[in-house]
Amino acid sequence: MVRYYDYHFPKDEVLNECRKILLSLDYDIDMYAPESYALTTKSIRVRRTLRKYDYVVYLQVSDKIEIHIAAKRSIFTRGSESNVGKQDLIIQQNEDRIPLSLQRRIYNPIAKAVNKKFKINNKISFY
Repeated sequence: MVRYYDYHFPKDEVLNECRKILLSLDYDIDMYAPESYALTTKSIRVRRTLRKYDYVVYLQVSDKIEIHIAAKRSIFTRGSESNVGKQDLIIQQNEDRIPLSLQRRIYNPIAKAVNKKFKINNKISFY
């Protein structure tokens, strides 16, 4: 899940502004690498009905601003009574696609802030 945005400023300024945007949206920055023009947020847990998703936002500034989401889904497994305590009851499964409603809930606040800051008129599209 990736979104791309154009910009017309120096890369270091764009990365710093994107960092400020994510901090204003209550994300905690885990890795900030100005030498490679990238940053990642700490893992965030979202509950959606019975499923729990943990996601990380990865931002890379190259010729465009690239915003990626990496997600894991927690799945509760039911085992027999004989294996209780022998195995984990929750399995972490990597997700390459999360529900569109959850993607919108993550991307829309970021998109609004980026569009407002850099005065960009990108269409909403998911890749």
